[in-house]
Amino acid sequence: MKMKNSYRILECLLLGMGVILFGIRKLDQKCIDSWKTAAARNQALYVLMNRWTYIKQEGKKLQTYFLKRNIRKIAVYGMGDVGRRLIKELQHSEVEIMYGIDRNAKDICSSINLVTMDDDLPDVDAIVVTLLNGYDEVAGALSERIHCPVIAIEDVLNEV
Repeated sequence: MKMKNSYRILECLLLGMGVILFGIRKLDQKCIDSWKTAAARNQALYVLMNRWTYIKQEGKKLQTYFLKRNIRKIAVYGMGDVGRRLIKELQHSEVEIMYGIDRNAKDICSSINLVTMDDDLPDVDAIVVTLLNGYDEVAGALSERIHCPVIAIEDVLNEV
C-alpha cells in the first residue's frame, strides 16, 4: 500500500512538472516571438533611417518630393520617431504641416495640432503615413475619411 502511494505521489509530481515545463515553454515562445517582432521592426527602422541619412548626406531635401507633385499642405500620420523627424525636416520649408494624426493624440505634446482618426480631418493635399508596418490598413481607413493621396514615408524617401 505504501509503495502504491509513493508511485501515485511520484506520478502527480511528474505530471505537475510536465505542466510547469509546458507553461514555461509556451512563455518562452511568446518571448521569442516578441523579440522577433521587435527585431524586424528595428531592422525596418534602421533601413529607413539609413536611407534618410544618405539623402541628407547627398544634400537632397524631402520637400522636393512634395513640391514636384504640387503638394504644399500635408498631414502626418504617426507621431513616433519617424513622424517627429519628418515634421522637423519640413518645419522651415515650403511644405506646411497642417496637423498630425495619432491614436494617442491626446497624450502627445507637439508643436503641431494633433487629432485622432475619429476627429474631423481638415483638407490637405496629402497625408504621409510614417508607420513602418500597417500602411495598407491605415491608407484604407484614411481613404474612407478624406479624399487626398495617402503616401508611405518609404515612397517619399525612395523617390527624392
